[in-house]
Amino acid sequence: MASGLSRLLEEESEHQWLAIGLFALFALAGGWAVSATGTISSLGNAPVTAAWQGHDVLDIAMLDAEWDLAHVGIVVDPQGPLLYLQENEGQEGVTLITRSTVPERLLDTEDGVWWDAGDGVLQGCYVDGDEVVFQQSLSGLDQGQAVDLVLAEDTTNVLGWLLVADGQSTSAVAYDGLGSNFTAVSAPEGVTWTHLERFDERHLAAIGWRVAATPGQNPAQPEMQAWITVIQVQDGTMTKLQSVEGPLGSVHSTASFDDGTVLVATEENAVLVDSDASTTSLGVRSSAAMLADDGTVWFAGSGDSTLMPRWMDGTLDTERLASPLGLAVTSAESDGHRWVLFGTNGDGEHAAMVLDVDQNASPLSGRGFLNLMFLVVGTASILGIASTWWRQSTV
Repeated sequence: MASGLSRLLEEESEHQWLAIGLFALFALAGGWAVSATGTISSLGNAPVTAAWQGHDVLDIAMLDAEWDLAHVGIVVDPQGPLLYLQENEGQEGVTLITRSTVPERLLDTEDGVWWDAGDGVLQGCYVDGDEVVFQQSLSGLDQGQAVDLVLAEDTTNVLGWLLVADGQSTSAVAYDGLGSNFTAVSAPEGVTWTHLERFDERHLAAIGWRVAATPGQNPAQPEMQAWITVIQVQDGTMTKLQSVEGPLGSVHSTASFDDGTVLVATEENAVLVDSDASTTSLGVRSSAAMLADDGTVWFAGSGDSTLMPRWMDGTLDTERLASPLGLAVTSAESDGHRWVLFGTNGDGEHAAMVLDVDQNASPLSGRGFLNLMFLVVGTASILGIASTWWRQSTV
């Protein structure tokens, strides 16, 4: 075998050395290309009307429609707040729903988007084929407004549970769509609930904030701290079990995992909460967070951040941005595949960006494509050189 290699080197076959030279050149070029493209390639401007019209975005909720970014939104223009539907790109794809009874929040569910229309009525819409279907249900609320909704999975007595804000306090209550009145559970004293998530079919997480017990803070601008309450549900009956402190800061994002844990993210940190009220700190600061369908959590930082952290398979790592994010995020929404970020750019103008996490993970985009090509061509080159060497060694 050694003598075969010696003969190979001595003969200096033109084709052999050409193959070796090309492989070396490919390795150098490939290494540079992979390094140059080792950034998120699927982050760009979002073609949504609310952004380029310069509106303040209060809330949006994605719809499962032919256009990837179809959504219902609440924005504020010079005439005041409005509720709209955008089915396609451009102004022609926008439908004004109402200016008169604009809700505080949208209720994003697996069965479409709902909102509180007042007078004990919930209105909503979903996409059926090419058509947007509007629907109506009775909330059973005599006062206050529904600000979040979790649908039941297997119960037949109630449709789900509502988070209700009445200006003075917040509470959670069952909802059957028929206007029935159920007994509500109120937030602990000093706590304002803002989000409702599901641990499992028997446990919910009511998530909000309270004033942090930080010594020496300014009473005029007190520091907030997240607060999570575990609620047991049995059809229309709700029972508070226990509460736990979350990270400092106000809650900007929550999400439920398939394994029964709940994500709670603030500007200062993010935690995973279990139904027994135990928490796991992720140690990441962020302005927004999204849970992708593959179980990965993406985090957006400040406008000058050049890294985008992500929590995947129990590990926190970072993806590099091609340039600073350039957006001070004020609101965000995701359908598990695409993440729309609203905010202001460096010039103080309203803007929107979208991250396509499916494209970013695809082996046929950016760094993934280069890695694949490097593997294929590199393997072919090595096999070609090895085959030539083997033939020479057996002569």
